Amino acid sequence: MEKNDIQVLEPSTNTHTLKANNITTKDLSNGILKLKVKGDGIVTHGEHGTLRTESENVIKYVQQELNPVTKSLQNAYD
Repeated sequence: MEKNDIQVLEPSTNTHTLKANNITTKDLSNGILKLKVKGDGIVTHGEHGTLRTESENVIKYVQQELNPVTKSLQNAYD
């Protein structure tokens, strides 16, 4: 488990970032993060509106989609 005040949720060209007073993170693999957020957590992203967490417990995952060419699952980054 890792504790931070700022957590990068998805490293990409347009990163999702969570800011809060105390964030505990556990990597569950395959792009899934288990987060415990104390107080208000603010999620920012350049292309979307700002979100506020409503719960102390948050699960973040990367959506996957089927690639029609390779017929395999891949991460669907925006």
